[in-house]
Amino acid sequence: MLALGLLAAAAPAPHWAFPGLGSAAQDKADQTLVHVPGSRMQLTRAATEDATRPPDWFPDRHPPAPPIVAGTGKGPACGYCHLPDGSGRIENADLRGLPVTYIEEQVRAFADGSRASAEAGYVPTQLMAKVARGLSAADLRAAAEYFSALEPVARSRVIEAARVPRSEEYAFVRRFVPGPREPIGLRIVEGPDSIAAHEARDPNETFAAWVPPGSLARGRRIAEHGAPGVPACVSCHTADLVGIAGASPTMLARQLFGFRNHARNDPGAAPMQAVAGGLSDAQIIAVAAYAGAHRPWIRAQMQASLPGER
Repeated sequence: MLALGLLAAAAPAPHWAFPGLGSAAQDKADQTLVHVPGSRMQLTRAATEDATRPPDWFPDRHPPAPPIVAGTGKGPACGYCHLPDGSGRIENADLRGLPVTYIEEQVRAFADGSRASAEAGYVPTQLMAKVARGLSAADLRAAAEYFSALEPVARSRVIEAARVPRSEEYAFVRRFVPGPREPIGLRIVEGPDSIAAHEARDPNETFAAWVPPGSLARGRRIAEHGAPGVPACVSCHTADLVGIAGASPTMLARQLFGFRNHARNDPGAAPMQAVAGGLSDAQIIAVAAYAGAHRPWIRAQMQASLPGER
């Protein structure tokens, strides 16, 4: 089992989990008006790309966000990547409901380099590290308390198929494009249902995550019963899969690859390094697919699993 773990730890992370910018272009001066369904607002394309004042299409759906989340016009705001409601996207994490202390710990890990990407040069991780290094303790606490008080909601649906829609890298996700379907192989192919919603940073956007046939059943077995040399996910995350259920499967896989090759070496990472070190690519895909397809956990379940955490 030790040899298996060492072999897995040495395996490189597959590129499919780290889509690049592709052909996406950001015109900071584009005055084309943008609208998202259900919102009373109308913004220019340039405004949706302003990292210092991220678009908040539905301000009445969440409590007032602190300046570090909503933006001040002076520096990158948390709400630009993670969105003002904390829901995040495929290329980053949904922060809603996570413990305050965990969010703070992870941001500090980005800042000191102990949490890195399993694929060197992955831009979203580099940007997070840069922001983290310039974040004050007060702003970090304000953001962590704000995001922790929100309730997680799943936005990805998981679909098993041997052949999947053709796609290409675009803005750090997969963009589905016309053409004949292609073999899925050993990967997760996840992208927004509407690229327009993605570009507008619409918090209501939804995602399709295509996975190899049989992934959900294999993932459930590992989650509930473990694998040779690997404990069951439920032994730590509980039967509700607290902290991971309902998340983007690609994002979950990216974290498991990071634990497996020790790019994620942040405080508390050792148990997950041991777990991921015993998982093959196929098993990581299966676990990520099952957890992503699981009903999302709720704050009450998180609080019950961590006594003393608000």
